[in-house]
Amino acid sequence: MVKKKCYSDGEKIQINNRHVELFNRSLDGIEIMLEGIFKDLDNYEESFLDLPKSLITALDFIISSLTKIQKGQRLALGLDDEVITEEFEPQISIIEGVNFTKV
Repeated sequence: MVKKKCYSDGEKIQINNRHVELFNRSLDGIEIMLEGIFKDLDNYEESFLDLPKSLITALDFIISSLTKIQKGQRLALGLDDEVITEEFEPQISIIEGVNFTKV
């Protein structure tokens, strides 16, 4: 049986902050890679249908990484924990003194 370690609130905050920092650094790295790829694409003189498979694979990997980074950041920042409590039911107006035989 494996015992699960209990973390204090301070430790949880510290670990979560480290995750946010790592996700931000990862996002910076992905952005640099994308800028390089886009510069190469600007200079690409052939049809985009003839792009090298290695470039397409790299773009697919980067997009996949961005998705994972976004999910991690949202989790670490608690953005998906927000619950919308606003009610979307229409307000009911009460009309006093209505003669229902004339309605």
